[in-house]
Amino acid sequence: MKSNILTLLYLSLLFLFGCNPFPKKDAHPEVPMIGDLLKDKTKFRKVMDLTALSEIIVLKDGRVLLKPDNSNLEFKIIDVENKLIFKAKYDWEIPFYIDDHGDLYINQKKYFHPLYKKMQEFKTVVFQDSIDNKWADLSHLSDSLRAKAVDEYEKNLLKPYGLVPCEYQVVNTESCNVFEIRNDALVVRQSELFKVDFLKPKKDIPKFDDDLLIAWRNGKLPTPAYLSYYQLDGLKFKCTDMAYPKTIRIAKKDFLYSSDFGLYEIL
Repeated sequence: MKSNILTLLYLSLLFLFGCNPFPKKDAHPEVPMIGDLLKDKTKFRKVMDLTALSEIIVLKDGRVLLKPDNSNLEFKIIDVENKLIFKAKYDWEIPFYIDDHGDLYINQKKYFHPLYKKMQEFKTVVFQDSIDNKWADLSHLSDSLRAKAVDEYEKNLLKPYGLVPCEYQVVNTESCNVFEIRNDALVVRQSELFKVDFLKPKKDIPKFDDDLLIAWRNGKLPTPAYLSYYQLDGLKFKCTDMAYPKTIRIAKKDFLYSSDFGLYEIL
C-alpha cells in the first residue's frame, strides 16, 4: 500500500512538472547501440575497459590514471599505449591527491611529476579524523562540556591553516570543503578522500534527439530508464542515459570514453 502511494506521488510530480511518465518505444530503432558501434574495429580501437576499475581519469599530460574498484588492488598511471609509469597500493583511509602540477600525494608521501621517482615524506592532516578522536577521548565529560571542549579544539586545530569551523563562517567566505596544500601539509576537510586537480576534462557528445523514457525500474521508488541519442562526427548511436559517453583528446588523437565500456581510440 505504502509503495503504491509513493508511486502515485512520484507520477503526480512528473505530471506537475510537465513530464510524460509513460514509456515509449525506441524512436530510432535503426540506430545502433553504443556497444554494437564500438565493435566496429575500422572505426574504434579498444584501449582499456573498466575491469577491476571504478574510473579511468585522463591527466593533463596525456597519461591515464586507473583507479581500482577495491582497496586490495594497486592504482596505476600509464600512457595510452599501456606503458606503466607508476603503480602503488594506497591506504584508502588517508587522502589520495594529484595537485595541479601533477605531483602525487599518497600514503603520506609526495611523488614528484613527471617521473614519480623522486619522493619525500609529506604531512597529511584530515581534520575530521582528529575531531572524532578528540570526541572519543573526552567520553568521561558530560555532553555539553564535551561539545564545548571539542569546539575549542577544532578552532585551535584549524587556526594554523587559516580555517575556522563551518558554523563561524559568514557568506562569501571559503567553503567548508578543503582539499589542498597549506603550510607544507596536505589539508583535507571533507569526507571524500580522493581528488585529482591534474585531470583533463572530457567533452560531451552532441545529441541529435531528446532522451526517451523507455521503462521504469523497480525500487523503493520507481526509477526511470532513458535512451539517449548521440551523433559523433556523422556516426549516430544510442545508449542508456547512465552510460555518459564523452570524448577526450590525448596525444593529438581523439578518444571516446564511456563509464559502461571504457576508453576507445576513434580511428
